Amino acid sequence: MIDLGLRENCLGFEIHDGERLVTLYRAREELPRSESPKPCFAPIYTPSGGLVTEYRPADHPWHTGLYFGWVHANDANLWGGPWYLPDKGKYELVEGSHGVQRHVDFVEEQVEGGEVFIQEELEWLDARDGVMAEELRSYTFRKLEEPGYLWTIETRIRPAVERLVMGASRAARYSGLELRMGPPFADAHHQSSEGLEGHENIMSQKARWVSAEGAAGGAVVMMDHPGNPRHPTPWFIRRNLLGAGLLMEGDLEVRRGEQLVLRYGFAVLDAAPSPEKVEELYDKFASQG
Repeated sequence: MIDLGLRENCLGFEIHDGERLVTLYRAREELPRSESPKPCFAPIYTPSGGLVTEYRPADHPWHTGLYFGWVHANDANLWGGPWYLPDKGKYELVEGSHGVQRHVDFVEEQVEGGEVFIQEELEWLDARDGVMAEELRSYTFRKLEEPGYLWTIETRIRPAVERLVMGASRAARYSGLELRMGPPFADAHHQSSEGLEGHENIMSQKARWVSAEGAAGGAVVMMDHPGNPRHPTPWFIRRNLLGAGLLMEGDLEVRRGEQLVLRYGFAVLDAAPSPEKVEELYDKFASQG
């Protein structure tokens, strides 16, 4: 078995399986302020080289592969693009409202026996570049025995102001960990831990995990950890979107001195797994310390 490897570059880092690129993490990329710049994984590939992600598509350039996007963080837009304005009943671009999830430093890196661990410090900036929160993210990449990878993504968010109110779009309710999928996942087939199939049926429903199968092969699974607030989470699902909807049922407030801890699993596979196989992956993810 070829071990996973880590390579740093000017944008952030790359994960490789031998000579094959698994993913690129974009931590330092310069993007327009209207897109609420934020670190992201793009591209992401299946073990056989199938592309999973779509990066900055023409319709929504603030969609950047796999990323954390927060539509409302106090008065700042940490998602990108327009806001939903209830009094007008539509989305409009609000100038001077976009914040940034700014990479500060990679504070720890470990590569050992088919596993890569990386820890990153970030700051949340409001529209005037004031620090709203400090964040510590950890990424763990593991190679599976079958063709595939299991990621664990953990974040610890600590307010730098008296209160941090995180909210979702008042219309579509999206916010949180989001995956924008491209060919061959642009019309993915979704399944949930509750036995539901199809994005229309899973949208807004609670589940421990949701999978998405690409039309030309390959699959991904996003998993909500049992220790997360509001577990099992509702899901924000479209044909080409897969998101854990932490805030779909309402805003979440974190006060100074507290921290919000979130952990998600993300599997990237060559073949669509059976529900039983996903349950095995989920148990492996949920039992990790």
